[in-house]
Amino acid sequence: MATTTAKLTLTSSDLTSDALNLTTTTTFTGSHTTGLARKAITSTAIGTASGQVTIDTADTYGSPALIYVKNTATYDASANWIYLYHSGDPDGMFWQIGGGQFCYMPVSGDFTLKAYTSTTGTVIEYIVIGTEA
Repeated sequence: MATTTAKLTLTSSDLTSDALNLTTTTTFTGSHTTGLARKAITSTAIGTASGQVTIDTADTYGSPALIYVKNTATYDASANWIYLYHSGDPDGMFWQIGGGQFCYMPVSGDFTLKAYTSTTGTVIEYIVIGTEA
């Protein structure tokens, strides 16, 4: 079993009327991982089979699995966005990650998670940690 510790710190002097200084840490133990991967995404539309990146395939990991995703591109207000969606849900994406941004979250292992981009060639970095389904 491998143990992973994630720590998030949010600070701001002008977001609220008081200074914000929030830190949270969590530890997760999982026996399996995809390993850290970096891939270029070439698909610019949801549901396109070619050029999308499959981050997690349904029923590979038990629930919950932890997923870390980072958009390695430089931030641009109108380009270099990565969109994540569950395969089989043509209604649309549920995450939008700009250049330089990342996310880390527990997810159900029941869905296939895929990524497409606003700008072909945007590189995604990701890892899935969990137990075998």
